[in-house]
Amino acid sequence: MSKENTEQGAEGYSRTTIMVPKNVATELSHVAKSRGKTLFFVAGEGLKLAAELIKDGFEPSDLIYFWRLYKILSTMDVIPMPMKLVEEVCTTMTTTLIRMSTDDRLPSDLREEMSKTVNLLWDIYERYGHQVGALIRMEFDNLEELLEAISRLTRLMAVRHVEIKKLDNNTIELMAIGPSGTTDIGNKALMAFIRGFVSQYDYEVVSEDVRANVLRVVLRKRT
Repeated sequence: MSKENTEQGAEGYSRTTIMVPKNVATELSHVAKSRGKTLFFVAGEGLKLAAELIKDGFEPSDLIYFWRLYKILSTMDVIPMPMKLVEEVCTTMTTTLIRMSTDDRLPSDLREEMSKTVNLLWDIYERYGHQVGALIRMEFDNLEELLEAISRLTRLMAVRHVEIKKLDNNTIELMAIGPSGTTDIGNKALMAFIRGFVSQYDYEVVSEDVRANVLRVVLRKRT
């Protein structure tokens, strides 16, 4: 009897035969050996995880996409934060700067500085989109593959629905529904981020339609 069996009690286990692809069986055996575990234990843990995912409405293969994204995000000092909070901070700060830049009661040089600061904020969003795109591309070299992964993980992200349509060999249409209550300023910041992000995949935004929480963007590969 295995060590894991002894520790957990054999009465909770049953012996069965499951056919799997040979390469999967080989990989599983290698992983078990490298971790100092039995094949019985590793296979059991894997099946238990798969059962939990299916029970919650996921496909086990979705976890692979999630893990590939998580590996990248873990290198970026990401802090989980409510989307509403980010939206409110961005809107409050940008609205104040825009109001000051058009206030004739303020000195012209100060108004000009406020206007430059607003443009700098959009540039910051685009720059970070470019940087994040560079990291994500290390794991997902193909933009269509990445968008497919995102569409399968919408339940875990601040996106309600994602649709990808290939218009031709070099053009992709992306439609996404985000959380309700999205502001125009938040959408503008998001579009700046997207432009920076897709540039890492040699795509550019050729058309955009953003209304409330619905985003429709056409991306074209640079040739």
